[in-house]
Amino acid sequence: MAPFFVPFFYSAIFASLTGGNPLFSFLFFFVCGGVFSYATTIFFFLPSLFLLSKLARPTIGVTGILGAVLGVVAYLPLAWMMFLTSGVDSGPPQGTFVGALGRDLFDPAVWAFPFGGLVTAVIYWLFARHQAKKAERAAEQGRPSP
Repeated sequence: MAPFFVPFFYSAIFASLTGGNPLFSFLFFFVCGGVFSYATTIFFFLPSLFLLSKLARPTIGVTGILGAVLGVVAYLPLAWMMFLTSGVDSGPPQGTFVGALGRDLFDPAVWAFPFGGLVTAVIYWLFARHQAKKAERAAEQGRPSP
């Protein structure tokens, strides 16, 4: 459930800013964002969280930082692709990749990745904690966990 919320809200914002059919715009952005968000959660966040849990007990702060860092990591391939296609008249890119990252630092779209990772990780942590407490209460009462 956690990877659902960020694409939902970003899609609503993007659909309200674009012209044309808002329902189509919302569905387009939501499907694209959902695929990206769920893939990042399944292939990056959950394995990283598993490894983190072997080293230390994941708290909300550590989980949030992990989500934000993984959001940056998920942005890097997109930034590399944009850098490679940034040349004048389809030529080679001007400058270095690090320089391009520095120029893009003030673009709000760049901050969507770490912010989205942070929010998704915190929501995941809250859901996981709620499920753990629910299972704990069921175990105390002698019932099987849900």
